[in-house]
Amino acid sequence: MEAATNDTKTLVRSLLNKLVEVGKNITWRINNTYSNGLDNTVLEIQIFENKMQTGRIAFQLEDGHVINYRYKDLEKRIPIQIMDMLLDVIGYELDQN
Repeated sequence: MEAATNDTKTLVRSLLNKLVEVGKNITWRINNTYSNGLDNTVLEIQIFENKMQTGRIAFQLEDGHVINYRYKDLEKRIPIQIMDMLLDVIGYELDQN
C-alpha cells in the first residue's frame, strides 16, 4: 500500500508542476488534513495564482478519490479521481492562454 501512495504522491506532484509550467504565476502546496495512520489519509491541494487562492482539492491518498474541490469556474463533477481532476485543471489553464 505504501508503494501505491508514494506513486500517487509522485504523480500528483508531477501534474502540479506541469500546471505551474502552463499557468501564469501559479503556485501550490499540499496539506495533510486527516490521517488515521492506517488506511485513510486526506490531503488538500491549495492552488494559488498571483498569491491568491484560486483552487482547493481534497482527495483520499490511498485510492485517489476526490472528496471535494473548487477551481475557478471549472464545472464540478464528482466522483472523480485526482489524476483526472488535475488533468482537467491543466486543460482549463491551457484553454485560458
